Amino acid sequence: MCMYVCIYKLAINMKTLYTGIGHSNSSSNSSNKMALGKSIKMYLTIFIATTCIYMVLYQYHMSRQPLASNDVVKHQDKTSSSYIASYWWAPMSLLSAVNNNSNSNSNNIMNSTINKTTETTLEQIQKDNGRSIIMQTVSLDSRQSTSATAAAATTIATTTTAALAKAAAVVTTTTTKTLATTATATQSQIKLRNGQTYRPTNKAGHNPMGQSTIPSTTTTTTTISSSRTTRTTRPKFLAISDPPPLYIITPTYRRPEQLAELTRLGYTLKHVVNLLWLVIEDANKTNPLVAHTLDRIGVPYEYLVAPMPEEYKATKRAKPRGVSNRNRGLDYLRANASEGVLYFADDDNTYDISIFEQMRYIQKVGMWPVGLVTKTGVSSPIIRNGKLDGYYDGWIGGRKYPVDMAGFAVSVKFLHERPHAKMPFKPGYEEDGFLRSLGPLANAEIELLADQCRDILTWHTQTKKNPPASPVNFTRYGQTNLEFIEKLLVRP
Repeated sequence: MCMYVCIYKLAINMKTLYTGIGHSNSSSNSSNKMALGKSIKMYLTIFIATTCIYMVLYQYHMSRQPLASNDVVKHQDKTSSSYIASYWWAPMSLLSAVNNNSNSNSNNIMNSTINKTTETTLEQIQKDNGRSIIMQTVSLDSRQSTSATAAAATTIATTTTAALAKAAAVVTTTTTKTLATTATATQSQIKLRNGQTYRPTNKAGHNPMGQSTIPSTTTTTTTISSSRTTRTTRPKFLAISDPPPLYIITPTYRRPEQLAELTRLGYTLKHVVNLLWLVIEDANKTNPLVAHTLDRIGVPYEYLVAPMPEEYKATKRAKPRGVSNRNRGLDYLRANASEGVLYFADDDNTYDISIFEQMRYIQKVGMWPVGLVTKTGVSSPIIRNGKLDGYYDGWIGGRKYPVDMAGFAVSVKFLHERPHAKMPFKPGYEEDGFLRSLGPLANAEIELLADQCRDILTWHTQTKKNPPASPVNFTRYGQTNLEFIEKLLVRP
């Protein structure tokens, strides 16, 4: 009230002074201006002092008033005059409101964090082909809240520890029950890594691979060096009937490009379901680098060795490379497989994955074109009026079946009907000799794939030959990453 009185008196004095200035002479004009200035200063000082005192008293009064808990979360209508006036005359209350809202939001976030933290989900991601997913979710609901940070942290730690302990017990119990159920119910379905579900047995009711129908894995330890050991979990192949299994026989031998070509082919085969990769090396013992590469790719495989006979190693003529490897693969299939399709896939070729799905249903023998072969650029059966009418190849050489190794596949059942079928140790005539050993085989029994041999889905690309890598100078590069890379370089 004093403030309004001061403003009223200031207005009257200013009016009187201006009136007096208009009627007074010039000598007293300057003294009147000085009196006016002093009056303005005095009343402004009184106005400011009164405002400050009012603000202090208002804050003291507000601090003495108790706030109800539900009043904190209510918000006034910001368009009302009382709301604007309250923050105009008491600007310090704005800071108080901001602090109260901040504290309220912090408490709400803390309470929400406590409730959400106790919801713990433990899952064991499905690992490799042939293993099922085990997932259990444990959720505990906590409705207790506190505004003290220390108490909230203690509550989070306690509830989280209890949830994890209970979740571990549930997962352990569930895992035991799952394995026991799988061991007794061999006809149950298995969800593989690619998202499809298959039965672990064939139509005859037994496993063609001669393996247990329980989805299990074999832990393999591959030692590359004395200071570095890689532990991986290797998927076990479980042959199924639908779709029919594929057996890919890949000969390999030690050379600088070996790991690179196996990696390229392996990641192509990784897109194909129900497949077993038979990697057979021309060596007397397995190579840890090759095993490490196969483990990392993750395709179900069997790593075998089949050295070339000494009589062919010593010859100065062309050597029958890959023959002992492929014959070893045929022996493996005769002993372990009862159905499906076998295919000789060299590691230096390029494959469209659609050819694997087409060859899967071959009844006896299937053929298709192969690109980048000899001077003709392609090796292919000749189709006239929908029937096989010869072969187109850059080198016939008196062969009955002048085809490339990547241009045909054979049914496993048909192979069992030809127990003496094998590949001859005759360079240039390996394909022809093997197909001849499958006789009798009429042209009408040969299935023509790749759109009746009008499309090219495999290429005999071949990798550029590289010279052996020079050894690393460890005097200069000792105790660096090159010590590990040196062990990964394949030298003949």
